[in-house]
Amino acid sequence: MVVAFVDVGGTLWPDSWPRLDGDRDEQVRRLRAAVATLPLVSATELVEVLSQVVHPPTVRQITDDIVNSALRRRGLASIVPVEAVIEAMCLPAAGRVDIFPGARRLLSGLAARGRVVIVSNTLWRRRAAVQRDFTELGLAEYVSDYVMSIDVGWRKPHTLFFDAALAAGGEAPERCILIGDSETNDIAPAHARGIGTIRVAIEAPRPMRSAAQHTCASLDEATDLLPPPWGGGV
Repeated sequence: MVVAFVDVGGTLWPDSWPRLDGDRDEQVRRLRAAVATLPLVSATELVEVLSQVVHPPTVRQITDDIVNSALRRRGLASIVPVEAVIEAMCLPAAGRVDIFPGARRLLSGLAARGRVVIVSNTLWRRRAAVQRDFTELGLAEYVSDYVMSIDVGWRKPHTLFFDAALAAGGEAPERCILIGDSETNDIAPAHARGIGTIRVAIEAPRPMRSAAQHTCASLDEATDLLPPPWGGGV
């Protein structure tokens, strides 16, 4: 193993994103700080609408389309940049999510054996935002790169997402592994590319069937599967 691709939601921390009191006020504040001419009522309405958004089950990333549509309906497209909205909606993970037990040990163990690339479908979080998250959570020292669907323009399990991940990893598929919780988004497409696979089942029961080489009920169990540092194979 030389490169490990690691999913985030459902793998390193919960798949559901918590909504804390004051989050929407913070998003409004961030948006108005970026666009000083935006009235409070318009910023509040926009944030309220976008807070309800869940990315539809499409492999093409459509965050920009979602934001542009919301801006056009409110006559704000000419004064509010899409990127300002995306950054305002992307609140930090620190203080909002708790990493799963064993996450630090897993990432440390993977980093001792090669490079770690974080791979995730995201709605608002670009590479720089995720890097900040990992820094604030004390995990960035183990990570070499971050591949986010919002930056790629395609979501797992699309082949173009995995092309981007393999390019970031810089190694042939057979010298890589992927650790994730989703059979559809993580395991099946990685397996099809010849990438080694470990499926973790932390928020759901261990699956009866999986294309993964190993299934684990905890991140510590996944770490215990790793070969000695710089060993070969999964």
